[in-house]
Amino acid sequence: MTNYQRTESWLKACGKYPCPQHLSTQIGCHLEEMAEFLSCLAILTNENTFDRGLNIILSSAIESISYVGEMVKTGNVKAIIDARIDALDALCDTEVTGNGVAYLAGFNKDAADIAVLDSNDAKLVDGKPVFKPGTMKIGKPEGWIPPSLSEFV
Repeated sequence: MTNYQRTESWLKACGKYPCPQHLSTQIGCHLEEMAEFLSCLAILTNENTFDRGLNIILSSAIESISYVGEMVKTGNVKAIIDARIDALDALCDTEVTGNGVAYLAGFNKDAADIAVLDSNDAKLVDGKPVFKPGTMKIGKPEGWIPPSLSEFV
Protein backbone atom coordinates (compact mmCIF):
# COMPACT_ATOMS: atom_id res chain seq x y z
CA MET A 1 0.00 0.00 0.00
CA THR A 2 1.38 3.46 -0.88
CA ASN A 3 1.87 6.22 1.67
CA TYR A 4 -1.04 8.06 0.05
CA GLN A 5 -3.30 5.00 0.39
CA ARG A 6 -2.29 4.47 4.02
CA THR A 7 -3.03 8.13 4.78
CA GLU A 8 -6.38 7.92 2.98
CA SER A 9 -7.27 4.78 4.96
CA TRP A 10 -6.28 6.42 8.24
CA LEU A 11 -8.31 9.55 7.54
CA LYS A 12 -11.35 7.42 6.64
CA ALA A 13 -10.96 5.47 9.90
CA CYS A 14 -10.99 8.81 11.69
CA GLY A 15 -14.24 9.80 10.01
CA LYS A 16 -12.59 12.27 7.66
CA TYR A 17 -13.92 12.45 4.13
CA PRO A 18 -13.63 14.92 1.26
CA CYS A 19 -15.61 17.99 2.28
CA PRO A 20 -14.73 21.67 2.70
CA GLN A 21 -14.40 21.48 6.50
CA HIS A 22 -12.09 18.47 6.59
CA LEU A 23 -10.05 19.80 3.68
CA SER A 24 -9.58 23.15 5.38
CA THR A 25 -8.43 21.49 8.60
CA GLN A 26 -5.95 19.32 6.68
CA ILE A 27 -4.61 22.37 4.87
CA GLY A 28 -3.99 23.95 8.28
CA CYS A 29 -2.11 20.82 9.38
CA HIS A 30 -0.05 20.89 6.17
CA LEU A 31 0.88 24.54 6.71
CA GLU A 32 1.97 23.78 10.28
CA GLU A 33 4.21 20.96 9.04
CA MET A 34 5.71 23.25 6.40
CA ALA A 35 6.52 25.80 9.10
CA GLU A 36 8.04 23.04 11.25
CA PHE A 37 10.36 22.07 8.38
CA LEU A 38 11.35 25.67 7.74
CA SER A 39 12.19 26.09 11.43
CA CYS A 40 14.85 23.36 11.00
CA LEU A 41 16.80 25.48 8.52
CA ALA A 42 19.52 28.10 8.81
CA ILE A 43 20.58 30.23 5.88
CA LEU A 44 24.32 30.70 5.34
CA THR A 45 26.20 32.95 2.97
CA ASN A 46 28.47 31.42 0.35
CA GLU A 47 31.28 31.95 2.87
CA ASN A 48 29.39 29.71 5.38
CA THR A 49 28.54 32.53 7.76
CA PHE A 50 25.09 33.08 9.20
CA ASP A 51 23.06 35.34 6.88
CA ARG A 52 21.26 37.46 9.46
CA GLY A 53 18.98 39.24 6.99
CA LEU A 54 17.71 36.10 5.25
CA ASN A 55 17.30 34.28 8.57
CA ILE A 56 15.14 37.16 9.84
CA ILE A 57 13.01 36.85 6.69
CA LEU A 58 12.82 33.06 7.15
CA SER A 59 11.82 33.49 10.80
CA SER A 60 9.06 35.89 9.78
CA ALA A 61 7.83 33.45 7.14
CA ILE A 62 7.76 30.63 9.72
CA GLU A 63 5.78 32.79 12.12
CA SER A 64 3.31 33.80 9.39
CA ILE A 65 2.81 30.28 8.04
CA SER A 66 2.43 28.90 11.58
CA TYR A 67 -0.16 31.53 12.42
CA VAL A 68 -2.20 30.94 9.26
CA GLY A 69 -1.94 27.17 9.76
CA GLU A 70 -3.20 27.42 13.33
CA MET A 71 -6.07 29.75 12.37
CA VAL A 72 -7.16 27.35 9.60
CA LYS A 73 -6.59 24.16 11.61
CA THR A 74 -8.67 25.40 14.54
CA GLY A 75 -11.51 26.52 12.30
CA ASN A 76 -11.18 30.25 13.04
CA VAL A 77 -10.99 30.74 9.27
CA LYS A 78 -11.28 28.31 6.38
CA ALA A 79 -8.99 27.58 3.46
CA ILE A 80 -10.16 26.50 0.04
CA ILE A 81 -8.29 25.32 -3.02
CA ASP A 82 -8.88 27.97 -5.63
CA ALA A 83 -6.80 26.48 -8.45
CA ARG A 84 -7.18 22.71 -8.26
CA ILE A 85 -4.80 21.62 -11.04
CA ASP A 86 -2.06 23.96 -9.83
CA ALA A 87 -2.62 22.80 -6.25
CA LEU A 88 -2.29 19.13 -7.23
CA ASP A 89 0.88 19.95 -9.18
CA ALA A 90 2.33 21.78 -6.17
CA LEU A 91 1.45 18.91 -3.80
CA CYS A 92 3.12 16.39 -6.12
CA ASP A 93 6.15 18.66 -6.57
CA THR A 94 6.35 19.16 -2.79
CA GLU A 95 6.49 15.41 -2.30
CA VAL A 96 9.12 14.96 -5.02
CA THR A 97 11.31 17.83 -3.83
CA GLY A 98 10.88 16.73 -0.19
CA ASN A 99 12.05 13.25 -1.13
CA GLY A 100 14.98 14.86 -2.93
CA VAL A 101 15.90 16.84 0.18
CA ALA A 102 15.66 13.65 2.28
CA TYR A 103 17.88 11.75 -0.17
CA LEU A 104 20.51 14.50 -0.38
CA ALA A 105 20.48 14.89 3.43
CA GLY A 106 21.17 11.16 3.75
CA PHE A 107 17.84 10.36 5.43
CA ASN A 108 16.20 6.94 5.11
CA LYS A 109 12.84 8.46 4.24
CA ASP A 110 11.15 5.23 3.18
CA ALA A 111 11.74 3.73 6.62
CA ALA A 112 10.85 7.01 8.34
CA ASP A 113 7.58 7.21 6.39
CA ILE A 114 6.66 3.72 7.55
CA ALA A 115 7.50 4.60 11.17
CA VAL A 116 5.35 7.76 11.03
CA LEU A 117 2.42 5.95 9.37
CA ASP A 118 2.69 3.07 11.88
CA SER A 119 2.65 5.63 14.69
CA ASN A 120 -0.49 7.23 13.23
CA ASP A 121 -2.11 3.79 13.00
CA ALA A 122 -1.27 3.29 16.69
CA LYS A 123 -3.55 6.24 17.47
CA LEU A 124 -6.48 4.02 16.45
CA VAL A 125 -7.94 1.66 19.02
CA ASP A 126 -9.83 -1.24 17.46
CA GLY A 127 -9.70 0.69 14.18
CA LYS A 128 -11.32 3.80 15.70
CA PRO A 129 -9.73 7.13 16.66
CA VAL A 130 -9.42 8.30 20.22
CA PHE A 131 -10.77 11.83 20.51
CA LYS A 132 -9.58 14.46 22.96
CA PRO A 133 -12.21 14.93 25.68
CA GLY A 134 -14.99 17.28 24.64
CA THR A 135 -13.66 17.75 21.11
CA MET A 136 -13.59 16.05 17.75
CA LYS A 137 -9.79 16.38 17.67
CA ILE A 138 -7.94 13.11 17.26
CA GLY A 139 -5.92 12.36 20.36
CA LYS A 140 -3.43 9.76 21.42
CA PRO A 141 -4.46 6.66 23.33
CA GLU A 142 -2.86 5.75 26.63
CA GLY A 143 0.61 4.33 26.05
CA TRP A 144 1.01 5.88 22.60
CA ILE A 145 4.62 6.63 21.76
CA PRO A 146 5.67 9.00 18.98
CA PRO A 147 7.95 7.53 16.34
CA SER A 148 11.66 7.70 16.95
CA LEU A 149 13.22 8.87 13.72
CA SER A 150 16.81 9.13 14.96
CA GLU A 151 17.80 5.82 13.33
CA PHE A 152 16.73 7.17 9.92
CA VAL A 153 18.91 10.31 10.03
